[in-house]
Amino acid sequence: MAGGQRRRRGRPHRQPARRILVVTEGTRTEPQYVEGLNRYLRSKGATAIVKPVSVGKDPLRVVQKCIEKRNEAKENDRKYDDCVCLVDVDEHQTLPAAIKLAEREKIRLLISNLKFEAWLRWHAEDKRSALTSAQLDELMDKLGLVKGKILSQSFPFHRVHDASGIAQAIDPEMRPGRKGPNPSSAMPFLVELMQGAGTAEGLGDSKTA
Repeated sequence: MAGGQRRRRGRPHRQPARRILVVTEGTRTEPQYVEGLNRYLRSKGATAIVKPVSVGKDPLRVVQKCIEKRNEAKENDRKYDDCVCLVDVDEHQTLPAAIKLAEREKIRLLISNLKFEAWLRWHAEDKRSALTSAQLDELMDKLGLVKGKILSQSFPFHRVHDASGIAQAIDPEMRPGRKGPNPSSAMPFLVELMQGAGTAEGLGDSKTA
């Protein structure tokens, strides 16, 4: 190089990984899905660090557990960038209280109606009929997605963007804290967060329906 000078090349700029806490109502299928989705998205370049925590109670308990975990992390200087709860409508009586608490605590409450399996279904088929809880469980088995609450090892995570498109087409008004029609799911917000899109202001506020 002329004059013996070397040109310094800057290191490629990388976005710091966002730390996301995901607290789920389900104890098996949901955390398995979140972990599998995170592996798939990271293989495509996403950088989020996701911590799934299962609770196995009603929506209000899920939000309360999320607050506990969030505060513990903050006290240990391991603050999360985003806190998310995954809950079902099902027959839960505590959903309205969970929506209010999540809104007050600025936690993203992502609601699936009737339940999380409605979201899983759209990874395999573009059908939008409302099914009962038992019918959804039967369908999961028939489609080879879930067996006895265990997610299939061949679950088609590569179709997550198809599922997001279907969910958004069904419920264009979806946002955290909103109970949509049956079927519906606000899971596309978590997918966007895990891909590094959006800030607290950009992905929709947690407002009641």
